[in-house]
Amino acid sequence: MNEKKSGTRLRVLGPVDIWRDEHSISVLGPKQRTLLALLVVRANRVVPHDRLLTALWAGKPPATSRRLLHNYLWSIRRLLDDANALVGAPTGYSLRLRPGDSDLDVFLSETAAGRSAMAAGDAAKASEQLGAALALWRGPALDGTQPDFQAVEGAALEELRVAALLDRIDADLVLGRHVELIGELRLLVAEHPLNEGFRGQLMRAFHRIGRTAEALEVFRAARRHFREELGLDPGEELVRLHQSILAGEIGTGSIPAPAGPALTPPATVPRQLPADIARFTGREESLRRLDLLLSEEPGGASAVVITAITGTPGIGKTALATRWGHRVADRFPDGQLYVNLHGYSQGQPVTGAQALYQLLRGLGVATDEIPHEVDERASMYRSLLAGRRMLVVLDNAAKAEQVRPLLPGSTLCKVVITSRDSLRGLSVTHDVHTLTLDLLSPGEARTLLGAVLGEDRTRDEAEAVLELARLCGHLPLALRLAAAHLSSRPTLSIADFVTRLLRENRLTALDIEEDPHIGVRAAFETSYRSLPEPARRTFRLLGLHPGPDIGVDEVVALARSSVDDVRAALDTLIGAHLVQHGTGGRFVVHDLMILFARERAESDDSEPARRGALVQLFDWYLHTSRAAMEHVNTDYSGITLVSEPPSHGIPVFDDHDSATGWLDAEYPALISAVNHTAEHEWFGYAWQIAYTLDYFFYLRDRVDDWVTVHQTALSAVRQTGDRHGEGRILNALGAANMFSGKIDRCLEYQRQALDLSRTVGDRKEEAYALGRLGYSLLWAGDFRQAIRNCVKAIELFNRLDDEHCEATVIFTLGIAYLRIGRSLDALRCVERCLAFERKAGNRNDEAYTLNVLGDVHESLGDLAAALDLYQQSIQLNRSVGNHRLEANSVNGIGRIRRRQKRHAEALEHHRDALTRIREMRDQYAECEILMDLGTTLLATGDGQAAAENQQAALDIALTVKNPYLLGLAHSNLAHALQALGRTDEAMSHWKTAFEILSPMGVPEAREIAERMRETAARAT
Repeated sequence: MNEKKSGTRLRVLGPVDIWRDEHSISVLGPKQRTLLALLVVRANRVVPHDRLLTALWAGKPPATSRRLLHNYLWSIRRLLDDANALVGAPTGYSLRLRPGDSDLDVFLSETAAGRSAMAAGDAAKASEQLGAALALWRGPALDGTQPDFQAVEGAALEELRVAALLDRIDADLVLGRHVELIGELRLLVAEHPLNEGFRGQLMRAFHRIGRTAEALEVFRAARRHFREELGLDPGEELVRLHQSILAGEIGTGSIPAPAGPALTPPATVPRQLPADIARFTGREESLRRLDLLLSEEPGGASAVVITAITGTPGIGKTALATRWGHRVADRFPDGQLYVNLHGYSQGQPVTGAQALYQLLRGLGVATDEIPHEVDERASMYRSLLAGRRMLVVLDNAAKAEQVRPLLPGSTLCKVVITSRDSLRGLSVTHDVHTLTLDLLSPGEARTLLGAVLGEDRTRDEAEAVLELARLCGHLPLALRLAAAHLSSRPTLSIADFVTRLLRENRLTALDIEEDPHIGVRAAFETSYRSLPEPARRTFRLLGLHPGPDIGVDEVVALARSSVDDVRAALDTLIGAHLVQHGTGGRFVVHDLMILFARERAESDDSEPARRGALVQLFDWYLHTSRAAMEHVNTDYSGITLVSEPPSHGIPVFDDHDSATGWLDAEYPALISAVNHTAEHEWFGYAWQIAYTLDYFFYLRDRVDDWVTVHQTALSAVRQTGDRHGEGRILNALGAANMFSGKIDRCLEYQRQALDLSRTVGDRKEEAYALGRLGYSLLWAGDFRQAIRNCVKAIELFNRLDDEHCEATVIFTLGIAYLRIGRSLDALRCVERCLAFERKAGNRNDEAYTLNVLGDVHESLGDLAAALDLYQQSIQLNRSVGNHRLEANSVNGIGRIRRRQKRHAEALEHHRDALTRIREMRDQYAECEILMDLGTTLLATGDGQAAAENQQAALDIALTVKNPYLLGLAHSNLAHALQALGRTDEAMSHWKTAFEILSPMGVPEAREIAERMRETAARAT
């Protein structure tokens, strides 16, 4: 098990390396090793950029840290079997690993299996699996990484190793391997002098083979060491073990039992846990965290380890507590106590006095011996538990005050509480470990359904199973209810049940008619009833919101309440786990809970009240997004909004960054608002919110959303009869289709917009449409017609005295001139545009203009000016968050370095740009970068690599359907093939390139014609 016999395993339990086909592959450089180790330790989770930078530079990253980080990631990606396993996200990177792909994953799996075997009474299997897990360690964890990183992360992994080692030795003690263990334990005590667990195990091993004097000497040595080093005595468990050996309470043939309580113990050890959950699946991480609490040292002389399992109704809190209690039953030889406090049930919650009565009866106290007063009952309860190792499960608690009297005083007891409430008040008076359960992952949900329904049934309808899990919100209760319906009707297909859930009210469809109190709606209802009215109203309003998450300001708009009142209500809902914290200070309500909230709103609030709340919300979205976009792009001339600004005001944005930050955070909600308003026939809101976001879709490269949202907007605006608005949406939809590679559809929409402007006689809209069409014709390769359109648009905008729109079209004209080789004309256009953008303070367009101006100077041979402009473009694009153009400028520097014969630097820049652009899935830019990379490789003499990259570029160009790009791709591949001596193939590609580029009038066509003549002449 220690090494894979084939394939690849990433190893961090020792020197960081890659084990591939029975050989170790070194990872060069401590930073690369640190980066790989961090991604493995956090496998399948997004590691934020800041965490990556901190690991590499200990909180002091250089100015070039982001670029260096991309380089390190690129080098790691090359070492992986699957380069796509390293995935970029907006906030960081994640390494997608399958089970067994890292030695850490194998270690965690084997230790979990070993502990499960021990809990089931199979000590031999437990010893074997724990031993196999420990054999994976080849030295100090994370060896070879940055010292600060290893000191923190390595120590955490070392704690896991020590815990596994303690468990393995426990298993060996049960198996009677005392003699063999003594030598190992002596070394472990010397290595870990403060670990009482190893000292206790050594005492047991000595005592079990009759060497009691040596067992007692181990304790005396421990006491001396602790007093000298720490000024403390040994802990309670070690003291009890010492006393048991002295008193002869344990023989040499058995493991010592814990000392008895002060009061008479019950004749029968209580085992009160409910039956284990049949076919329990998932929650491995939660079970592991609970396991870790078994070895936790108390925080003080009287501290009890308390764990609160919290989460939304139906999340599986009781199931987890019950499963874990059964799994670790052997760790609590004095028994398990369980009481259901009915905090969220149809009846009344159990009082402290009632709960103590049940607990005392479970401890064997006769009815007539139980005191009447609560305090006296609590005192007796704590006295009976003193010195015992027991598990106390307090299920379904409502509030902290319900739980406090039920907490034992003995440090040997562990307490697990389950509650829908966060029990924050309990954390004030006690040391509480909170474990908040989330929804099951799609894989865990599928496994649960497979376990209940049978793998044969779920395997045959795999897609329907995933859809069923989604419709159940991955909520365990809903999944089990769905499985119960299907189990009772074995002839009903899963797909048919899914259809029913899509067609009907899901909460009703999941209810079991004969037992409605166990349904999802009933679970939610008990939590809702416990809320104060302000929180209930806020909860109902959340059900009206169409988006996936919501911020405080939106709730204020819906509720027309103060910020303080809204925050107080949201805080109550979070404490009740009806609402969860999302990212960026936003809030999330799970799918089924949203349905329930909407039900309550429709039941408890009038239709005018609900409509009024949504009108306030959509007014707020429209006016706030308009205000934000004025810091990003100001092209909204002539658009009159359908409503007045909301009476309670909108946020004020100080600058570009605050505006784009708001737009990024609200983006999903704004898209949902467009769809919701269009569906419910509020067409003015639908098209105007969509149009307001037009430029932002481009800025963030959200092309798919750009197309679909504006298709919805086009239908909506046509319902209003606003021809002016229809023209704007047609132009925007054309641009969206252009960036999605559908140039014919783009031109169709924009020509419709041009015809519409001329039909209604709107000269400004005509100029606007001519300019948008001119830019699209660049993509179509019709540069001459693009120039004609731009010249007409500039004339019209000049007459209308619209400097902003005129500058935008002049920029397009400059690109067209650059394409046909009129670089000086292009320079005049782009410099004029740059001056305007700087005067207007439009940083996004300025960043783009700098990039194109660099291209112009490069075409003129002014490499120094081009380099400076690309560097300016990188800085500005990075500051405004346009990473696509940032990558283009990085690639431009690569071209400059190639022309300067600095090929190594050129390759580094090309590859850096390629890594960045692939994360954004921009095929057009990827094709350009691949061509430049191939050209540079050819300049280094690596014709084969050059041809491979040029072929990859051509493959993309064939899908992008940009004729100019396609012609260049054929031409570049021809150059590489000629260098490899494949002249016939080269000539074929040159001919194709010439046929494409020649009608465009671009200088590349003339160069290709000359190259073909030279090649033909050499052949003769």
